[in-house]
Amino acid sequence: MTDPLFGSEPSDFSAKPDVCGLDGAPLAEASSLGLHVPVGDGVLDLGSPEADLDGDGFMEAVTRGDGRGLTVYTDVDGDGTVDHVSTVRFDGSYDSWRLANPAEGVPFGGFTNEARAGSSDSSPTSARWERIDHGHI
Repeated sequence: MTDPLFGSEPSDFSAKPDVCGLDGAPLAEASSLGLHVPVGDGVLDLGSPEADLDGDGFMEAVTRGDGRGLTVYTDVDGDGTVDHVSTVRFDGSYDSWRLANPAEGVPFGGFTNEARAGSSDSSPTSARWERIDHGHI
């Protein structure tokens, strides 16, 4: 099964992300204080959070855009890993996803850019995103 952030349908193996604004985002490093978003086999650094969406006094969201639309990347639980993504495209379509398999208490929510220590697997743990809403306005 493909990562839903990389296509509008689970069977879509398009290399172009369905979310907006990820072009140019660097790979996250463990020392980074920015919001991290697991995408495919990597973890990207979106920079410092810039919005307090729930009014609790803590910044937990980054908005990024490109020529297709805008995406809000949100760290709902405050662990530094994006766990909710909402995209609105200029054509009127929208999608929302949630991170379905975070590992609590592990840097990047359990997702890293390196293989796990002591693991025979040479690739990092892939994120699994679930699309929770979509439509057209």
